[in-house]
Amino acid sequence: MIRYLVKNNIKLMSRSAVNILLLLIFPLIVIAVLSSAFDDLMKSYESGDITAGYMVIDDSVSEEMVDAFVDAAKDNDMILYKYPEGDPEELIKNNDICGIVVFDEDSYTLYRNDDKKELSKVFEYFVNAFYENMAASIMGIDTGSVSVKVNRPSFLPAIDSTDYYGIIEVVYFAWNAIICGAGIFISEKKNGINKKFQVTNVSETKLYLGKLLSIAATVGPGMLITSILTVLLFGVHWGSPLLSILLILASTIAATALGLLVYYICENTVATIILVFTIVWFMGFYGGSFETYMFSSHPQWIKILSPMYHVNRALSELSCMGRSDYTSGAVAYCMILAVICSVLAIAVNSVKRRTKA
Repeated sequence: MIRYLVKNNIKLMSRSAVNILLLLIFPLIVIAVLSSAFDDLMKSYESGDITAGYMVIDDSVSEEMVDAFVDAAKDNDMILYKYPEGDPEELIKNNDICGIVVFDEDSYTLYRNDDKKELSKVFEYFVNAFYENMAASIMGIDTGSVSVKVNRPSFLPAIDSTDYYGIIEVVYFAWNAIICGAGIFISEKKNGINKKFQVTNVSETKLYLGKLLSIAATVGPGMLITSILTVLLFGVHWGSPLLSILLILASTIAATALGLLVYYICENTVATIILVFTIVWFMGFYGGSFETYMFSSHPQWIKILSPMYHVNRALSELSCMGRSDYTSGAVAYCMILAVICSVLAIAVNSVKRRTKA
């Protein structure tokens, strides 16, 4: 019976093929616009240089030590600016640097930029390492000359705007999967299909799965086709193909379940599309669909509430690093969301059906 329902629902959706085509084409248009618009911004973040400053109070350290400090910074891809005077915190704010070290008579004070925590921590480690090497040199311990080499982890994944938005926007539009279900809903209302099913012994679960599987079976492969087009048209680098496919399909199933829950609650096609679009927009806003999740200022606890954040991050890290700790969590989040929405949708429809009977 479920196979018959899925087959029939796919036929109904094919009558509104424009909805399906638009869902496949719109991601390509948005990718082209956003990848171009944010290209320079993403490149600015890809730079590995750390920009910081230093200040010397009353010639408290020798010129040789300052030169050694600056040279060591250059060896570690750090750009240092000398500030003769001023308030360190104001200088950090006005010059957008990750920190300032102030050399005093027999000590130093480090001021960090809280908005650049990762880079400022690297700078702090560099300053500490430099002083340890300098102290060892003064005490006569052979350090092989006073040189400091800081191994910096890559805090920000190296991914360009084309790869990022080429991946993220496919996920974003997959979460609007319910648009393709409009053909089913309209035909059911027009032909009174729901009333016909009420006199049969077909369970609510089977009717629901018939819609869920048909929409997912249409949108899922469609999004995979769009993903292939992003490679051919824009040269987008997807990560592990199998894991990427799994994440897209999981997103599609969760999105379909969410859309069906909304439809079963309001029973209006237009209202459903508007509500789902609004929900997805907010999830995308906090999940990195418009502002990259790597550089967004939203609190982390808000980001992790969005299932799109987990999927976006997993796919982005697969693309630029070949692995991601978010993959299993993203799939689990989508599946749990799909199960919860499905149970609620079936329950809501069962109650409404008994009420109308």
